[in-house]
Amino acid sequence: MRAILKNAHNVNVARLPLPVADTPDSVVIEIALAGLCRTDVFVAEGRIPCKTPDLVLGHEFAGIVTQTGADAGDVKSGDRVTVMPVLPCGACDLCRAGRQISCQHTTMLGIDHHGAFSEYIRVPAASVYRIPDTLSFRHAAYSEPVAAALSVLKSGIRPDEKGVIFGNNRFGQLIDRILKAYGFRDVEIFDPAAAKSLPENRYDFAIETLATTDIMRDLFKMIRVGGRIVIKSRKHEPVGIVMAEAVRREITLSAVNYGDFGEAVDLMATGRIHVDDLLGDEYRLEDFGDVFERSKTHEERKVFFNPRQ
Repeated sequence: MRAILKNAHNVNVARLPLPVADTPDSVVIEIALAGLCRTDVFVAEGRIPCKTPDLVLGHEFAGIVTQTGADAGDVKSGDRVTVMPVLPCGACDLCRAGRQISCQHTTMLGIDHHGAFSEYIRVPAASVYRIPDTLSFRHAAYSEPVAAALSVLKSGIRPDEKGVIFGNNRFGQLIDRILKAYGFRDVEIFDPAAAKSLPENRYDFAIETLATTDIMRDLFKMIRVGGRIVIKSRKHEPVGIVMAEAVRREITLSAVNYGDFGEAVDLMATGRIHVDDLLGDEYRLEDFGDVFERSKTHEERKVFFNPRQ
């Protein structure tokens, strides 16, 4: 099969053997579409280290099950599916207590295991979510960002509060739609590129979509005393905050990871959120170089690799 492979020297489209369901709890999926995330580009560039010398990139995708192990549960060949790419360890106290979403020993497709920029992928059956026939593969391949955005609801913010989303980007737009679906009516999107001045002491909560030291300083000014800042982006470099300012203003910092993956699928399948305008073009695997480079400056819409092209 064809796949976008990172090795010790470069990234290229390589020919690899087809994966097989060689453990009882594994399934093989023929990939219909795989979405490109900033994380994938960072792994390709080496800014996020991968755990194997040869790695297929990509972690947001949807497709059709083609093979299952004997212990794959109710997942069967022919199922239309998407996959939660963050895999719990299954052995820690949190996993044994049924709190796999909180596991602190997770691994991830496209970083620790072969990912989705390929024609086929093998994954654990427990990570697979069936999708209804009414949900397109384009939408299903966007389930991971929706689940990530859903996590802001775990932070303690309430629909009766006044909030701001810092950053008029694709992820900020997605968070705004999810909040509206859950009854939040007094939330603004703040675009620092377009704003003439910074509102101060206005909001009960603020959600960041790209954390930097300067942005955190601005958020401290924007929220009221006793307010909450929701940490959502996955910045791998250190970000500075002034601790004295946080204490003086009694600010709560709430870092959140993922919401429920099945709920993310359901939000799109039932039409509670609409994301068509956030989804962009499809490309061949062989176009990865131009697509990766363009993604650094053009993030208005999610782009996809179609391995069938």
